[in-house]
Amino acid sequence: MNIYHIVGLVLLNSTGFKGVRILNTLYALELGASPFDIGVLLATYALFPLLLAVYAGKVADRYGVRLPLLAGMIGMTFGIFFPFVVPTLPVLYFASALIGAGFIFVQVSMQALTGTIGGPERRTHNFNLYSLGIAVTDLIGPVLAGFSIDHFGHVPTYLYLTCLNVVAAAAAIYFLARVPRFDAKSPDAEAQRTIDLVKDRDLRRTFMASAVVMTGIDMFQLYLPLHARAVGLSASAIGLILGAFAAAAFVVRAAIPILVRRLSEEVVLIYAIFLAAATYLIFPLFSGGVVLGAIAFVLGLGLGLGQPLSTILTYNYSPPGRAGEALGLRIAVNNFTHVAVPVVFGAIGSAFGLSPVFWANSVFLAAGGYASLRRPAGAGR
Repeated sequence: MNIYHIVGLVLLNSTGFKGVRILNTLYALELGASPFDIGVLLATYALFPLLLAVYAGKVADRYGVRLPLLAGMIGMTFGIFFPFVVPTLPVLYFASALIGAGFIFVQVSMQALTGTIGGPERRTHNFNLYSLGIAVTDLIGPVLAGFSIDHFGHVPTYLYLTCLNVVAAAAAIYFLARVPRFDAKSPDAEAQRTIDLVKDRDLRRTFMASAVVMTGIDMFQLYLPLHARAVGLSASAIGLILGAFAAAAFVVRAAIPILVRRLSEEVVLIYAIFLAAATYLIFPLFSGGVVLGAIAFVLGLGLGLGQPLSTILTYNYSPPGRAGEALGLRIAVNNFTHVAVPVVFGAIGSAFGLSPVFWANSVFLAAGGYASLRRPAGAGR
């Protein structure tokens, strides 16, 4: 199995995931959900990833990625399908939880597998291709969902996205025999504690920067549709604005090798956070679809670097034989903020309107970037 097989699976699976996130948000609004309800809905995606991420990483380290990868894809498929069968707001919460639980096993397994293919000399190249595949799904998923909603309605769109994940699960079954088996854990692995990873200064800084970036992405995916809907834009226009963000992420991720050669991964990541913080300040000041698309593109240039760079740094800094656990811990830290921050920002949006949410997120990003910047990059390495 090579990196292109992995990217193919990512394209199928993650397109459905990115599409259903915007679909659930817009359908929940159609069902009368408030900004606070939407914040809780987004937090529901992150609940089980928060609880299961480290466990998923340990499973991948100990037993390999075959079983968690397939189980996660099947769980996501059912999660996307349930709202088609029972289209109600409570089912959206249940489906979001199931999708999040399945996705964490898929994500950790895919990242762990990507890091092992081709050896250390190919790792940056492979993770870059992986991140480009994710960027493509960030574009296709929301745009596909938006146009499907406008032309066929919310409920039928769940069925169409389910079909993508059915194909992804079938392809995963086909590739199972090609996935390399991982060696069993070393005898002293049971004595290793997750807290030891947290105590590592470089890993800790990487986790913090990653959580800040991913929170910025989630806030954009949640509150951009709310803002765009409030100013009268259609679902197709919203999908295109989200697509502009994804297009920028694709462009900037293609430039990662050049940026890393000129600067370190840590420096590029911190600069990206500050760019995103500045961009969030101006979002509420505009209502035109073209202008919002342009702002989203600039935001994508900043936040689009966060996932691949933090993933590469986490894998590079992880102790031997614990890459899956470290990647899982990174995702758990991300999802801790995903659970807490959307609820807090949802309460702010319900009480004061949407503009303060964008400005508060700008402050959050700037503070996280500054806190990361204060620590010497790569100290002790």
